[in-house]
Amino acid sequence: MDKDYQENFFDAGDGLRLFFRRWFVSQPKGLVAIIHGFAEHSGRYEHVADFLCERGWSVAAFDCRGHGQSGGRRAHIDHFQDYLDDTRSFLDEIKKAGHPEPPILLGHSQGGLIAARYVQMFPDAVPGLVLSSPYLALVMKVPAFKAVAGKLVSRIFPTLAMKTGLDPSILSHDRHEVEKYAADPLVSDIATARWFTEVQEAQATAVQQAGAIACPLLMLLAGDDRLVAAPVSKNLFAGAASADKTLHEYEGYYHEVFNEVGRDQVLSDLGTWLESHRK
Repeated sequence: MDKDYQENFFDAGDGLRLFFRRWFVSQPKGLVAIIHGFAEHSGRYEHVADFLCERGWSVAAFDCRGHGQSGGRRAHIDHFQDYLDDTRSFLDEIKKAGHPEPPILLGHSQGGLIAARYVQMFPDAVPGLVLSSPYLALVMKVPAFKAVAGKLVSRIFPTLAMKTGLDPSILSHDRHEVEKYAADPLVSDIATARWFTEVQEAQATAVQQAGAIACPLLMLLAGDDRLVAAPVSKNLFAGAASADKTLHEYEGYYHEVFNEVGRDQVLSDLGTWLESHRK
């Protein structure tokens, strides 16, 4: 199916310039709005957009502040609320781009955390929520002394940047995808002290307020996630008030299920779910 690709910048509520891209098809079944994960950017979801457009869905995505082509200090936020405010601005930009109906919101990893918190705060904002390996907790628990030290540094030197130490090989079994990630100049390898503490607080709140999610929910989990704790995601899924909720767990898959060797199955499951939730 023919699609129209466009990209531009828009202003966040505080005036920061955010990068926006869209893939629109004529007479779409609906629109999927994608929020990418930490340290990456929206361009890494072009193949997901292509898949959805071929099936009649329009797609939009943006680079979160401090990521990709968007403005802001790299891998930093002053408050997690900034991500939520930017998501609202992103959804407003989608309307301006010619799609008045609320989109289905798809968030991967940290994007899943942002999407979950957004729906918890604005329950009627979107008709459906897709969470892919949501970043609700790390696989390895942060030692108490490090958490305390992190909070102290966050207060006195919030923009202190630290190496994440992420090994790209734990993201996918697809060597080509791992190499692309490692060589991508728009991928970051740092995080700031304030980002760390703000995200930790948002993670705890997201799980505590799982019952505030009531819209149709699809959760896609990696069966061998070496980065985020899938059991915590399952707790959020179990606590969600959604009468309509579906969970797929892919045995042996690493964190980036859309970039895994078996991504065709993930995309197929996403397409099937979307088809059953079109208006």
